[in-house]
Amino acid sequence: MATPIAPPAAFGLVSGTAYASTSPEALEEILDHLDLGSLEQENFRLERAIQQLVQSNKEIAEFIEQERQEQEQEQEQARASGKESQSPGFKPDPEFVQAIEENKEVIAKYERVCAQLMKAISKKRGEERMDEQLEEDVVEECTVAQCGDRGGEQEGDQDGVFL
Repeated sequence: MATPIAPPAAFGLVSGTAYASTSPEALEEILDHLDLGSLEQENFRLERAIQQLVQSNKEIAEFIEQERQEQEQEQEQARASGKESQSPGFKPDPEFVQAIEENKEVIAKYERVCAQLMKAISKKRGEERMDEQLEEDVVEECTVAQCGDRGGEQEGDQDGVFL
């Protein structure tokens, strides 16, 4: 059976723009109303987004480093040929630096949400286990009630004791 998925509005409350101003307590309340499948799906989505942001930061940092090395080589070549380089020291593109910082902020936010999602997932899984155990107990009680208390013996038993 397919796991039901929460409506898109519910996901928007978890990780969309609405979350930006949601307190941890309010988010916890929202998560309590989502089913286990939706929580797991959202956690997976955010974990993947975190991986992509980390990869993006890595690639931007590598690009900045490559630009720095190229500028250093140009300055060394200029000095070797007797020309004075008029270029100032290396300064990375401010947009790249800003992108890295913004990604770090989003990563931190998503990690906080993932921590809350994992807490909600654990809680829901615990509730499911309790429900399953309760169901097993009820089935066991019904079986004992139907069979009666015959000392653990079953009809047709010759030598065995069944518990």
